[in-house]
Amino acid sequence: MKKILFVALVAMLGLQPADAQRKGGNTRTPEQMVEKLDKKLNLTDEQEKQITTLYADFFKQELSREERKTAMQELNKKIEALLTDEQKTAFEQMKKERPQRKR
Repeated sequence: MKKILFVALVAMLGLQPADAQRKGGNTRTPEQMVEKLDKKLNLTDEQEKQITTLYADFFKQELSREERKTAMQELNKKIEALLTDEQKTAFEQMKKERPQRKR
């Protein structure tokens, strides 16, 4: 009986980190996303506030993969609307440099 409990405990401990990775254990907060944008785009305080709100609203949504893709495109359009022409150019460059995930 002790062996069975020990094996079950080891199995449970081994599955926990894998589950955290599957659920996106290293997800970013809206503030972290805006901080990254600020480094590249030199955002104003008002832009930071507005973009943080947009990201917060986006992350609250529970969407399927396809819905998330569409929502991310809409989010990028909203962010672009808040940027200056120079920032838009840099933002487009950032999107091109972003690695594309293949699943």
